[in-house]
Amino acid sequence: MSGKTPEPAQIDRELAVVNLRRTGMTWQMIANEVGYASPAGAWKAYERACARTLEEPTAEARRIELDRLDALQFTYWEPAIQGNLRAADYVLKVIDRRAKILGIDAPQKIQAEVVTYDGTGSLDAEVERIARIIDAAEREAADAAIIEQHSEGQPLSLEEPPSAEGTTTA
Repeated sequence: MSGKTPEPAQIDRELAVVNLRRTGMTWQMIANEVGYASPAGAWKAYERACARTLEEPTAEARRIELDRLDALQFTYWEPAIQGNLRAADYVLKVIDRRAKILGIDAPQKIQAEVVTYDGTGSLDAEVERIARIIDAAEREAADAAIIEQHSEGQPLSLEEPPSAEGTTTA
């Protein structure tokens, strides 16, 4: 918005555009009805009216809420300053709410870790490193199974796990 207050005649004309559009008229029909030279003029009037009607009520609602918060803070301020912890809690809640309405709280910092492969090292070496980690984890699991068998008094198996082809060796 330009910040300039429109003339009452312009507001009436834009309101007529909005109402005609609600009835389902095309931009050309609206332009003819209201007296715009082109459909684009009717569309621009519609956009101005929508922006104004959305912006003004929001600003008014914000102002009303801030006035209410001011009254609450004024009511509880003296008791809070005198040491009333409950009043102090109310005042802090009012201050927090005002900061949210006005958007003056500092943005929250979020730490995120992203791991990417930048291509400066060898991809084959990285795959090999990961494979070694997986192999070590599998060996630890196998060792744990052997220890469990031995502790339960079961005879240890000398068979190796099945090979890739599905056969076993003794």
